[in-house]
Amino acid sequence: MATFVISTVVLWTFVFHNISIYRDLDRQVAETNAQMMAKAYHEYLIRTIRQIDQASQLMRTEYTKEGEDIASISQELFSVLSPDLLFQVSIIGRDGRLSFSNLQEITENIDLSDREHFRVHREREDDFLFISKPLLGRVSQKWSIQFTRKIFNDRGEFDGVIVLSIDPYYLGRFSESVSLAGKDVIALLRQDRTLLSRVLGGNYDEQYLGKVVEQRPYMEPHAPDSGVFEVTSYIDGVHRIVGYQKLREYGLFVVAMVDHETAFARSNSAALLGYLIGTGGTVLLTLAALATRVAIWTVFREYVTVKTMNAELKAAHEGLADAHRALKRREEELVVLAETDPLCRIPNRRRFISVAETELARHRRHRRDFSIVVLDIDHFKVVNDTHGHNAGDAVLVGVTRVIRKRLRETDTFARIGGEEFAIVLPETDGSGAFAVAESLRQAVADTLIDLDAGRSVTVTVSIGIACLDERHRSVSDILNRADKALYSAKGNGRNRTVKGEECSLQI
Repeated sequence: MATFVISTVVLWTFVFHNISIYRDLDRQVAETNAQMMAKAYHEYLIRTIRQIDQASQLMRTEYTKEGEDIASISQELFSVLSPDLLFQVSIIGRDGRLSFSNLQEITENIDLSDREHFRVHREREDDFLFISKPLLGRVSQKWSIQFTRKIFNDRGEFDGVIVLSIDPYYLGRFSESVSLAGKDVIALLRQDRTLLSRVLGGNYDEQYLGKVVEQRPYMEPHAPDSGVFEVTSYIDGVHRIVGYQKLREYGLFVVAMVDHETAFARSNSAALLGYLIGTGGTVLLTLAALATRVAIWTVFREYVTVKTMNAELKAAHEGLADAHRALKRREEELVVLAETDPLCRIPNRRRFISVAETELARHRRHRRDFSIVVLDIDHFKVVNDTHGHNAGDAVLVGVTRVIRKRLRETDTFARIGGEEFAIVLPETDGSGAFAVAESLRQAVADTLIDLDAGRSVTVTVSIGIACLDERHRSVSDILNRADKALYSAKGNGRNRTVKGEECSLQI
């Protein structure tokens, strides 16, 4: 009897121990996957929101200049931001009435003073980017999320609101770059728990747009900026592992949710096998207690069974280890993805800023020449409107190919906007940067870019140059100066290079 009890305890201890190992491994993989997706989605949104905010501030700056044509300014924004992202630019006057919309001429009195974004900017004195709840536009009749900034008059008083209307679907397009299982979810929420975007299993889920979700621990003000937890969704009742990231600057939360059932499928299968083996072993041990001969036979079978289970568990353990290694590789790929433009296969704005800041610090320390070139494809919207967006993509890739062949290995070439590119030129003064820029401009103008079905097109670029001087404190300063030179090039007829006046100064 003692032998039976000891054997049974040993058997079930072995079974439960291995089941626990499998569950721990599955949980580790699921939590890592959720946190990794949340981090990558966080980086995607930071880039997108900052791009939108820069456009809103540019619109406000140009709008407050006397004699500026609002319609022309709004069209410039569409050349900077993707048409899939931005579909309406509007201005609300200080009285809450719609004074401008790029979608139609304002002929009737449209009162928007009840809109949340108007009231918030009117009541608060500080200057900030506000992100609204999903709204149905009274002019566009489309669902949108409003990105807004306050307009000031020459006395610094409230004078209205700049409104950029963004398609909510665009905020979830990050899901196209990752693989989501059928019940996996990525979502974006405001600080007031309003749902701005939700993607389920790779499909954009519009039916819950604008819903207010229940309070979660990560929504508390003093909760960490990132973390992982387990919860059952009140929306669809699915139990999930959740990774989250806070965007405190904008009052937003990013969550990535991995389906619990799918994540633990391997360990559940191993548990079922373990229970079957444990039950079978217990039955055999019970029979062994009936007679010595049966007991001997049972012990032999138990040995074989345990050995088989050990081999199967070992194989499954190795499978989980392979999955973990694959997950690490995927994490590395996502890091590359977060810093690479998926169309042109060159660094994106995030990577460009990182490299530029490193180079700026080095060149300032050693008092060396340093230049940044910003270039923009002229009349790019005309190419899209005339030949379609596939042709526009072909032009972006073609221009990228022409420019990359003519740069040094030490130069950093990146796509920082829709059809806008930038180049870091180390050890290069203003004259050298101008020579490089002119060479690139001429090469692009001389290149015939193939589209499809026997079609081809030529395009030109406008270029702005800024150089390091003692007034620059950051990469943002130099980029702003390069952008001013670029807008000067566009304003003077396009297909030309303009060098910022600071390029003649000594470092």
